[in-house]
Amino acid sequence: MNSSPIQRGRWVVTVGALVIIASSFVQWWQLGGGPGELPAQGDVGISNGFGFVLFLAAVATLLLIALPYAAEAPIAIDRPISYLLLLGVAFVAYALRTVAMLQDNLILYVGQTPPIQPLRGPGYWVAAAGLIVFARGVFELWEARRRF
Repeated sequence: MNSSPIQRGRWVVTVGALVIIASSFVQWWQLGGGPGELPAQGDVGISNGFGFVLFLAAVATLLLIALPYAAEAPIAIDRPISYLLLLGVAFVAYALRTVAMLQDNLILYVGQTPPIQPLRGPGYWVAAAGLIVFARGVFELWEARRRF
């Protein structure tokens, strides 16, 4: 059905989208909870509007990947530009969520060493890794298209 480079790109995009979806249900930030601190407060990625858009972009990507297998004929929307647009939506949502978290002092913990503590919000960092993998897959799809 598809050539090998395109198939590999789809697999990489799939892994990236699944990582982003998984990160949406993991804690993205935490305040307190340490010795001498107030009780812990935290939140998962999907609880914010931007996090929800990131989640929806990843789910839409999985649906786009599955679409050619469900149809008997080629699908017009199954093009690298569609994956690039979904990556753009996911990246903008992640960037806006990052700005919102920075404004609320949920990423940089002022007065603590080190000021960035990934274990207080592993979902945020896992989502970043998922976006990197997603982008790599889109790059492979784009390059495979240029070769043919």
